[in-house]
Amino acid sequence: MKRNKRIVFRYAILLACAFPTYAQVNVNLKLNVKHSVGGISTFDRSKFITTHANQTETEWDGDNVSPDLRNEFLNGLDVYLGRDTGGITYVLKNQLNQDPARPGFANPTQITSLGNYSKSQYAQKTNLHQYENRKSLVLCAQLHPFWTGTDHQPTNSGWYLANATATGEYMGRYINAFSGDGITGQKKPTYVEVINEPDYDLLGGLKEYTKSIKDIADFHNGVADAIRVQVPNAKIGGYTNAFPEFEVGNFQRWNNRDKLFMDVAGSKMDFWSLHLYDFSSINNGKKQLRSGSNIEATFDMMDQYSVMKFGVTKPYVISEYGAQTHDYNNSQWSSYRDWLILKAMNSQLMAFLERPNTIDFAIPFVVTKAEWGMYNGVPYSHRLMRKANEPASYTGQWVYTDLVKFYQLWKNVKGTRVYSKTDNLDVLTNTYIDGNKAYVILNNLNFQATKVNLNLFNINNTAITSINKKQLTLINNFATLEESTVPSPLTSVTLGAESTIILEYTFANAITINETCDETKYFATTYLQPISANQPINFSVNGVQKSTYGDAVLRIGLGRDHGQSLSPIVKVNNTIIPVPTNFRGYDQAERDRFFGVLEIPVPYNLVTANNQIAVQLPDTGGHVSSVALQVYNFSTNLLSVDPKTFENDNTITIYPNPVIDTLTIKNTYANESNSTAMIYDGAGKLVKKEILSSARINVSSLSEGIYYIVFLKENKKIGAAKFIKK
Repeated sequence: MKRNKRIVFRYAILLACAFPTYAQVNVNLKLNVKHSVGGISTFDRSKFITTHANQTETEWDGDNVSPDLRNEFLNGLDVYLGRDTGGITYVLKNQLNQDPARPGFANPTQITSLGNYSKSQYAQKTNLHQYENRKSLVLCAQLHPFWTGTDHQPTNSGWYLANATATGEYMGRYINAFSGDGITGQKKPTYVEVINEPDYDLLGGLKEYTKSIKDIADFHNGVADAIRVQVPNAKIGGYTNAFPEFEVGNFQRWNNRDKLFMDVAGSKMDFWSLHLYDFSSINNGKKQLRSGSNIEATFDMMDQYSVMKFGVTKPYVISEYGAQTHDYNNSQWSSYRDWLILKAMNSQLMAFLERPNTIDFAIPFVVTKAEWGMYNGVPYSHRLMRKANEPASYTGQWVYTDLVKFYQLWKNVKGTRVYSKTDNLDVLTNTYIDGNKAYVILNNLNFQATKVNLNLFNINNTAITSINKKQLTLINNFATLEESTVPSPLTSVTLGAESTIILEYTFANAITINETCDETKYFATTYLQPISANQPINFSVNGVQKSTYGDAVLRIGLGRDHGQSLSPIVKVNNTIIPVPTNFRGYDQAERDRFFGVLEIPVPYNLVTANNQIAVQLPDTGGHVSSVALQVYNFSTNLLSVDPKTFENDNTITIYPNPVIDTLTIKNTYANESNSTAMIYDGAGKLVKKEILSSARINVSSLSEGIYYIVFLKENKKIGAAKFIKK
């Protein structure tokens, strides 16, 4: 989606004017090219297709339409578990006494006894043992009665944990006492979150930014140390941030919370724990979304500071994500409310899939039945199951809510990630190859339907035998999963507003993956710089490794008040590069401020081992929050036009206003009789060929993107140029 446009011309070989009527989106797919990020290229269902549950929960049982709900859902849809915040809290709150010798500490003998009983009971439930291989469990403590600072609360027996050491000791002893080998007790949890969303209750709501997180950070240190005494290899993280809003208070919230937490407790954390939610409808329909550029800015800022502080990008556990549906939370179940959650889950998952090297685990907030969440006769919202007669009455057997459609949509996806690229950031794409199957995922951040043109390359002359299309979309206010077999060749699809399509291609033979695209993100040495009008802000991005062929994107995070410019002048190694007018998702107008990432294509030949970046904006206010260079190294030239072709040319770099309908070219080229203009898109596909009879070329049929023009005379190059259509 667009922001305000401006015009800048450099080396004015070409001139541009006129306005668009409708822009289509092109997606280029190169199925033989493995796309790795930090060395990882596999779609790992065990960390991305998950549910917020444990198989031991009794909510799986009951009067279900399915005779075996666990098996049908987990095995049938290939879903993984999950997270458990209940057991460790229930035992402390309701069953344990304090140690007679150490007031304020849980009784170790009693923990062992209760753990042995729990394991003996689990050993008898043989139907549950098979699901141990379907979980990398996140164990998390609730705020009370674990928190031992101000506003701490007692257990139901009336005693208080003494301090962070007492809390951590209990958590470590609980893990040891209640864990087994998967048969004589559940396996140990893979991840331990110190405490759930402490900031939400202890530091105030979304607008608050003055309070310090120091006490919470110190608590994390004490708990982590005490857990590791009992469980030395535990992976421990925090602070399970409810709503990261770094830009609030002109980034004072970041300084007082997330930065401070990293400074104080970061060295003892194995991972950062976050909760990410779209506010899909708040205060009478307002949209305050993270999906799109905001979630990119959140990750980039944390990643950059992590690298600056610790030398590495520490991984994440996203232990809850999706949407909060404020306007509908006091209403009975509806398919539309489920849709608000579903569309957020899909868009956010696409962002996670672009980070397979740093997202260790991601769990959509989908709980099984949540009868504990009934309030004033209104059932809980984020449920996998509902009563059959809802919303009319809370009666009948248990049936699926429409949240199951997320899992039905993603049911078959697996394999190796391959190269796919969109020329419009509002349509997210990812593609995976598994033998003779290809799974092409398209996700629409636009609030309107969008036509997507599909360009399929390098399928080794293997015939397509079938194409299955699934689309999760909204029809007449109902979340709808459409599924059909579509004819081949499939050249385009219409992607519904905020919808997701997964195309499952079946080929006659397995696809050979014989080329590579290796992606690495390099962060600048400085971050969070205040913006002063017309003053360049300089950044250094060093240690970049390049191959012969490749691509690059400069990522600039901005946090600014609405109405301030989002169109910087950007120089890379002293060369001005065009800044696209588009960024992921919407304009964030109903958020208090804009906080997002601009993704700016950089000519690969401009990138060096050590790079100087200059960012200049015309007005004072806000910050450049992060700067990163995303570098893609190719094993071969994925562009049929080699970027080196243009190294010695007077190559154009322009901001059109706002779209090019005609190009006016140098008379030198037009006057050459029988000269030809060959126009290639950013993926190297020839999109237009024209024998020049005048100094103008009509390019109104081209969609937004970067294009290369090669001028030929008798099949020999006589000149070249590059332009960007907006």
